[in-house]
Amino acid sequence: MEKMFKRTLLGAAIVTAAMGSISSHAADADAVAVEKLKESFSYEVYGVIAMQALTRDYNEAGKALWEEDSNWKLNNESRIGFRGSKDFANGPKFIWQIESGYVGGSHKLAGDSGKLGVRDTFVGFEGDSWGKIRIGRVLTPIYEIIDWPGSNPGLGDVYDWGYDIAGAAYQDRQSDTVRWDSPTWGGFSVDLAFGRGDAVAESDSNWGGAAAHYAIGPVTLQAAYERNNSSEWVNDTYLVGAQGNFDNGLGFFAQYKMMEADAQVAGTADQSQNSYTAGIMYNVSDYQFKIGYAANEDLEKDSKKVDNTADSVISGQVMYFIDPSAVVYTRVRHVERGQGEDGRVDNENPEFMEYSVGVEYYF
Repeated sequence: MEKMFKRTLLGAAIVTAAMGSISSHAADADAVAVEKLKESFSYEVYGVIAMQALTRDYNEAGKALWEEDSNWKLNNESRIGFRGSKDFANGPKFIWQIESGYVGGSHKLAGDSGKLGVRDTFVGFEGDSWGKIRIGRVLTPIYEIIDWPGSNPGLGDVYDWGYDIAGAAYQDRQSDTVRWDSPTWGGFSVDLAFGRGDAVAESDSNWGGAAAHYAIGPVTLQAAYERNNSSEWVNDTYLVGAQGNFDNGLGFFAQYKMMEADAQVAGTADQSQNSYTAGIMYNVSDYQFKIGYAANEDLEKDSKKVDNTADSVISGQVMYFIDPSAVVYTRVRHVERGQGEDGRVDNENPEFMEYSVGVEYYF
């Protein structure tokens, strides 16, 4: 009986030791699995702290139109975002992003656009051989080119959103969107996207667009197209452009944009308007010098020009790189807006001079 008891104790000790060894190995295996899991996904917090102080001098027509005298204000374009990826064991890489809008200015609407998800917010997949597909709220292919480089420095209130044509000439960021970006094949790449339009209550409100890019050394040629449908207008926008950056510090961009609006309501005139933008820059040491010009030509209705609807802006900027992630800059602009169909005060075009300084830090 005593021998049996001793043997039982010895067996229990052996089992306990074995189980301890197994548990130790299991813990090691779990630790390895956790490390592999960590390696398979990544995420980051990113954003920009961007502040611009500006003052404007309006002519009399400008004061009447914008109800402002010589003034100053702050543009707070700070924003934050979260993005990440996950390498699935049995599938392509999963990507995601959530980004806030700008904080906004000091006016009564400040903060309305700063909500999380206002800028590019999506889920998607990415692969080396077939590119990237995203679903959610993203930039449209044509607007990505219009926004950069076409609207910098400070050309957006004419070239970007300053046109007079009716309907939605093109979207900027749009929810309910599917977008595919191809890999680069010998310097050539394509972006395709489609989604719901602005009139969400209408079943036929939708849009679709594409952009193509072809790099020849330091120069990239660009072409883009977008169509927007609604019950009142069908808008088509075409764009051709080029940009380049050279080893000697020189760079340039140029674009021409053609917008058409076909009326879907009887008795309403079809419209068209063309725009263009161009700029040159020079990088030397930690400085960048940049000059840009953009203009909207006169609006046309049924191929007849509407007088005094053209707009223009010329802008000059000096930027200093405090660090690869931080800059300070100063900018001077002259903006002249058309009178529009209803005319302006004293038959004078509204215009202003703008002087600004700014700082941007990217993290």
